[in-house]
Amino acid sequence: MIKNNNCNIGNRIKELRTEQGLSQEQLALSSGITTTYLGLLERNLKNPTVKVLEQICTALHIDLSSFFESSLQISHTYDPYTTQILAQVINRNEPEKQLILKLVKDLTRYFDNVSTF
Repeated sequence: MIKNNNCNIGNRIKELRTEQGLSQEQLALSSGITTTYLGLLERNLKNPTVKVLEQICTALHIDLSSFFESSLQISHTYDPYTTQILAQVINRNEPEKQLILKLVKDLTRYFDNVSTF
C-alpha cells in the first residue's frame, strides 16, 4: 500500500495564517510577496518556489520542515497590534531594526512616565 504524502500547500498556508490571526495583507507584507500572489497560493492557483515558501515560513515563525507537519502547534500567537508591528519590522535590515527598537524603547519609557494616554 502506498501512503499518500501529498500536501495541499495553499490550504496549509491559509491554515497557519488564520491560526496566527494574520490577514493575507499582513502575511504577504512580512513575507515580501504581494497580497495577490498570496491569494493565488492559498487558492492553489500558483505553486510557490522553495524560497518563497521559506519566506512565508519565516513570517509565520516556523521552520520549513514544520510547515509539512500535519499537527503543528504554533508557539507564538500575538494580538493583532503586535502582529502588525512584527509584519512591518521582520524584513528590515539590521540597522533599521536597531533604530526601530530604540524608538520603541523610547516610546515605552515615555508612556511609562505619562499618567494617562
